[in-house]
Amino acid sequence: MVSSRCTRRLTSLAVTAYCVAAVMLFGELSTGALVAVGSTGVLVAVVGLAGRAGEAAPPVGRRGLPWLGWLAAAMAWEVVTLLDDDLPTLSHLADPVLAHPPVRGAATVGWLVAGAWLLARPRHRPEKR
Repeated sequence: MVSSRCTRRLTSLAVTAYCVAAVMLFGELSTGALVAVGSTGVLVAVVGLAGRAGEAAPPVGRRGLPWLGWLAAAMAWEVVTLLDDDLPTLSHLADPVLAHPPVRGAATVGWLVAGAWLLARPRHRPEKR
């Protein structure tokens, strides 16, 4: 199914171009950028769930502990900032860097590459012989 692979790549490229262009042109914290990123995120999630992406991936095990630690720290920071208005949120800390359209576009490409990597994870367990 070469045409299917080509079609998927062209579709992915078109969605990526749309999302990156919207984020760069509409500007930060705009409705247009929010719709572009949100709709692209929902699309990636639906494709991943429909294709059962990652179903056959090996369990993460202890390798995931550092990532769990980072996630817990980020969540704790956000909770603390909700309780104390004087502390900046993570998004406020990132705003000066992401204020420049090329950096915002590069961050969007990175986010989409991470989504593509998650979609490419194994779907079926290899048969044992």
